[in-house]
Amino acid sequence: MAKHIIGTDGLLSWGTLSFDPPVLADLQLPYFDIEALTPGPRLAIIAGMHPNEVDAMEAALRLKGYFAQHLVRGSVSILPVLNMPGLFNHAEFVCPVDGKNLNFLSPGDEHGSFSQVLMHQVLHEWARDADVFIDLHGGDLREEVAKFVMCQLTGDAEFDARTRDLAHQFDADSIVEFDVEQRNNRGRATNELPWLGRHAVMAEGGANGVFDPECIEFHFNGVANIARFLGLTEQRTAAAKQRRNIVVNNFAKVEAPISGRLYLDVAAGDPVIAGQRLGLLKDLYGNPQGELLAPHHGLVLMVVNHPIINQGEWLISLAPLPASTH
Repeated sequence: MAKHIIGTDGLLSWGTLSFDPPVLADLQLPYFDIEALTPGPRLAIIAGMHPNEVDAMEAALRLKGYFAQHLVRGSVSILPVLNMPGLFNHAEFVCPVDGKNLNFLSPGDEHGSFSQVLMHQVLHEWARDADVFIDLHGGDLREEVAKFVMCQLTGDAEFDARTRDLAHQFDADSIVEFDVEQRNNRGRATNELPWLGRHAVMAEGGANGVFDPECIEFHFNGVANIARFLGLTEQRTAAAKQRRNIVVNNFAKVEAPISGRLYLDVAAGDPVIAGQRLGLLKDLYGNPQGELLAPHHGLVLMVVNHPIINQGEWLISLAPLPASTH
């Protein structure tokens, strides 16, 4: 791994990051480093794993300027666009070099394909000594995502309390505290790093690859609050929380039962009850083909909001809620 410095301004330096493995030889990632004069914790922040998730990337850019002005202790490293191969062709969800989704390849594989090696280098080289790893996401071209945060619990009470404290610095629609036994939502950095004894938080929020000032602020404020919590800045108080901040322990996929058209009845952030209609299904001729129903009481975290769907496609992320929550 090598850093090529392009510019410096006070505490801030920026440039391109390159990696040693031959499979990554042509890759150069933009980076920012902000380092205070007083030693302290290190934050590692990534965005752009899915390069249409522009709110997360914009927040990362704004955080660069914020920390350059306000960092008094420790350091912050930012990769604002991880999936550079997919950036200018607007790749949805995957890295076009090998067709893999970087979001489910942690903890990486140093002997794997391009995306697997990239995740290994980012997690185990670039962010190796980070006290907290923050992964910002939200809102690819065909989806609407609630403002929510994810973290992984391990069963170690002290470690998990710290993880919860970090995740709850965001003002979210929901905080997903993945329980120790969950297996259906693995492969994200936020899931895998805690099993290696490293704190990680992932934030989601955005829709359809367009700027949403509220979502940008959600990401920005959450990271700024974590920095405050860790003592990296002298920000005195966090912004008052205005969202529901409902804690859940997992979420499930609702998949497309047919290929055709979906007419959604719900949006990201909506609570639903078991059996509630989530949308109407039609074939390509416009003929009704049934209803998409909620399998359980839940909170809608993500919806694919493009009406053309493919059988087996992940349409909705639904976090389980007890009936008393509604």
